[in-house]
Amino acid sequence: MLDGKFCSEAWDAISRYVYAALQGGSIMKGWTNDEKMMIACCNDGTRPVIFKIERIDVEDGESGNCEV
Repeated sequence: MLDGKFCSEAWDAISRYVYAALQGGSIMKGWTNDEKMMIACCNDGTRPVIFKIERIDVEDGESGNCEV
């Protein structure tokens, strides 16, 4: 994935969180102090990686896109 720059298994672990963030949602509401923050973990048991995903809301007219 991404020409070998990002592990496809890692993307599989975080993609639902990224898509939720792009839609302005929060999967972990009530689990974290900030509903814009999500925590995901790659399922590789020998080389675990923890991802902190934060939604950055951009005001309309600034860039027109939501950044993750």
